[in-house]
Amino acid sequence: MEYFPYSDFRENQEEFIDLVDSEVSKGKNLVVEASTGFGKTACVLAAILPIAMEKNKKVVYLCRTHKQMDRVIEELKMISAKHNISAVALRGRREMCLSPLVLNHTTDSSTSMYVCRLLRKMKRCNHFNNTREHEDKAYEMEVVFSSRPTFSQEIKDACKAEAFCPYEIAKAVMRNAQVIACSYMYLFQPDIRDGFLEGIGVNLDDIIVIMDEAHNLPDMAIELGSCQVSLSALKSGIREAREHNEESIAQFLELTYKAVNALDAKYSLKVDEEARILPVELLTYYMGGQMPFLPEKNLHTLEEFIGYVVKQGEEMQKEMLKRGKPPRSYVHSCGAFLHNWLTLRSRDDFCYLIQKYRTKMDTESVRLEIVDLDPRNITTQVTDNSFSVVAMSGTLSPLVAYAETIGLKNFTTKAFPSPFQRENIMVLAARGVTTKGNERGLEMYRKIASKAAEVVNSTPKNVGIFAPSYEVLDGVLSAGLKYIIDKPLFVESRAFSSEDNDRLIREFKDHEKHGGGVLLGVLGGRNAEGQDYPGDEMNCVVLLGIPYARPTSRVKAQIDYYSKVFPNRGKYYGYYLPAHRKFNQGAGRAHRMLQDKAAIVFLDYRVLQPFVKNDISEWIKRSMIVVDDRAGVIAERLRSFF
Repeated sequence: MEYFPYSDFRENQEEFIDLVDSEVSKGKNLVVEASTGFGKTACVLAAILPIAMEKNKKVVYLCRTHKQMDRVIEELKMISAKHNISAVALRGRREMCLSPLVLNHTTDSSTSMYVCRLLRKMKRCNHFNNTREHEDKAYEMEVVFSSRPTFSQEIKDACKAEAFCPYEIAKAVMRNAQVIACSYMYLFQPDIRDGFLEGIGVNLDDIIVIMDEAHNLPDMAIELGSCQVSLSALKSGIREAREHNEESIAQFLELTYKAVNALDAKYSLKVDEEARILPVELLTYYMGGQMPFLPEKNLHTLEEFIGYVVKQGEEMQKEMLKRGKPPRSYVHSCGAFLHNWLTLRSRDDFCYLIQKYRTKMDTESVRLEIVDLDPRNITTQVTDNSFSVVAMSGTLSPLVAYAETIGLKNFTTKAFPSPFQRENIMVLAARGVTTKGNERGLEMYRKIASKAAEVVNSTPKNVGIFAPSYEVLDGVLSAGLKYIIDKPLFVESRAFSSEDNDRLIREFKDHEKHGGGVLLGVLGGRNAEGQDYPGDEMNCVVLLGIPYARPTSRVKAQIDYYSKVFPNRGKYYGYYLPAHRKFNQGAGRAHRMLQDKAAIVFLDYRVLQPFVKNDISEWIKRSMIVVDDRAGVIAERLRSFF
């Protein structure tokens, strides 16, 4: 308790600290559900720091956003007023970089790391070279930042002034730091993890891992384990191969391009449709015709050639760097995808898809995908080998199901009551409306829009409305929502860039000062999960239905696979539970600080069914009031509440 940074404990915080201390000290794993406002960050750090010091372990605190990382450092600064703590927040490789080549020509952490390594290896990064040439000055900087909790921006600003490499300085600081706050990618992306661990000089069993907002991990792991290649990438690879006089590679990628087009013709897909295919349906095109089976010796030859494609792609990247060009190689990415297509072909925890989609240029195209069906392929690489893992979120229930889907072993679970005062919460569940597929239509959308308008017009400031899909969002708009509400409407769009969406959210939030606005978005999207709306930024959140996925080929494959590995729970784990978690996440958007007074309105009677209601957070369920299907009832309740 001596590391707790505040003078008083809130309800249940001491129990939280005791639980973490008891389980982590024994090297066990822990799954904890506690809502926003509980004070999870301060509690988990207070419990783990003395254990880490006693057992000589590093603490890696995984976060989703920069704001969360900064929050960890803020708490550690308060703790360090009592105990000397060294800690650093580490943003993504790209965010820590000052090199124009990395900033202008990479879009993700993995590619940024790869380009960064190439630049350093070839001695073409001026910031890295300068750091090495001025070792004494760099060391002085490291000593200062290693003596206290440090924000990543502090390191970046100092390095910019000296033309040093921020990541290189941060890496040196991390070697000395007791706590590192960083993105999930640093541990769960295999290529990034190896460099990260090497950089801080430890193995996984030297680490205590804290996973904040851990409900995101299963989907993140599936995404990390999956890959794709498009017709445009193949076309670019063909052109690139010829530019480098690699005619055999160009012909191989041309054959692949023709094969994908042939598969497209075979399945006759419409835009946004997909079909599950067998790996052999592509591989036979390399074998000189459609064959019922593939001789192993031919596959071995193919495997060797694909290895050559990948290797030559790496050489092309190096050559581009020497010329000062963006080191993007389509030959390499296409080769890596085809290597996976070949090597994963006999595994039932991956499915192979062909999908037709619409490009940013508004043209139709086709891509092949390999979809990882089991998050444990990625998660257990970390959870099985770390000293201890603490998974925390406000929406992990049912906790055992969560632990099983990420493959956590030797674990304890605990759900803590919410710290929110009941008088600050109103939860309404309306009868008579639903977005269940067979009941959708203009009449139902008009009814939903009418009840949503009651909410908007009876709420003092900002309101968030989250639909289960863009189809439902469009349906409510077509029912005239915009014309029956008394506040300006801000509508999320699939076509928005990050900058467009950020601008939309800023404008929406700003309307808390001007009588309020309405945000219309989609559950599971960036605004229903990745954003917080404290205070008057969202007085009420309205949910228009449960975001069950369309029964696509990948969804069916997921259910089939989970039915094998989790008997009698396959459809629940693979289909229902992920939707219920997104539903739950959206419901909690308006309650972010203890003093927040906000309402939650469910405009779908299915939330009252035990199958759905059982997966809703306890603090929401305990305040739920059923509202009859009569005009004006919701408005009356909300006016009384506010």
